Amino acid sequence: MKRLLQSLVGVGVSVLAIWLTFRGKDLGAIWLAVKEGDYSYLPLYLTTLGVIHLLRTIRWGLLLEPIVKVPFARLNAVSAVGFTALLILPFRLGEFARPYLIAERPRLRVSAALSSVVVERVADGIFMALLLLVTLFAVPEGTPHLGEIRKAGYLMAALFGGLLGFLVVAYVSRELAVRWVTRLLTPFSPRFAARAGGMLDAFIRGLRLMPSKRKVALFVALTAVYWTLNAVGMLLMARAFALDLQLVEVFTILGVLVAGIMIPAGPGMVGTFQLACAFGLSLFVPEAVANTRGVAWANVLWATQIGFQLLLGAVFIFSPHINVARIFSSPEGTAEALGDEEAEALASERGGSLPGSGGPPAAA
Repeated sequence: MKRLLQSLVGVGVSVLAIWLTFRGKDLGAIWLAVKEGDYSYLPLYLTTLGVIHLLRTIRWGLLLEPIVKVPFARLNAVSAVGFTALLILPFRLGEFARPYLIAERPRLRVSAALSSVVVERVADGIFMALLLLVTLFAVPEGTPHLGEIRKAGYLMAALFGGLLGFLVVAYVSRELAVRWVTRLLTPFSPRFAARAGGMLDAFIRGLRLMPSKRKVALFVALTAVYWTLNAVGMLLMARAFALDLQLVEVFTILGVLVAGIMIPAGPGMVGTFQLACAFGLSLFVPEAVANTRGVAWANVLWATQIGFQLLLGAVFIFSPHINVARIFSSPEGTAEALGDEEAEALASERGGSLPGSGGPPAAA
């Protein structure tokens, strides 16, 4: 029932976003723009998407390396299927898929893998929020919707900045962070507060395993290259629809897009992707262009990215590194695993052990 409700709400958000994207626009003109696009740019764009996938896979591996160096073949398969699950499952529940698929106890626990994904997401959010705020200086004052987009940029920076601050506190003092969260939730549900505190404790234990300064610098560099390639790919496809954009403008649109798809929606970010992309584009092109070629561009970008990721997931789902049954059970399974890991950690601190908590070394 919970998943059904999540799915229905997500689909409702997508339907609303699609309606807003196409409201008052000439559907015939949009379809004509789609058909008249110059798709000679498409192979190069698909190549860009392939490089982007490799970069984010390598980048994730850097965060996992202090715990265990995962072979690239396994890391690549899990990344491909995990990001596909992110598209399929509503409300971004697919974020749990990668940690749950990559974890192999006792060497690599779910908590440590989940911590790496959270750090990755916070780094991406801060990078794009700051980039959006900087690139908005290229937009002339008085441009319609500029104020709303700036507010979204500030909100995004505040959100991810707050998460970063919490991660820093958690890294420095695990007990303090757990106590804060437990006290905050206890008035609503003491049982849930205790459970959440235990899960958070296991999560922070994984968070404290961070890469070296050199690997952190490499992670930051790969993050910059990763997002730059995203912008370059969007710019290539903008050329396919005769949209006269500069790279700094595409970075602004990308920032708006990232903010837009943070809104939980239906599978594939359908609706929120197109609406955010077209909304960002409206800052730089005439309304008539944004409502025809711009909407066509946004939809082709979405369809190409979704198709590429689904194909990648379909190929790697048959990999021996993937346990298919884990994909759809990952949200609940991750919570249970975090609870188990916390119990194991407490038993270890007291010099005891838990039945069945051991096992052979993970086969990487």
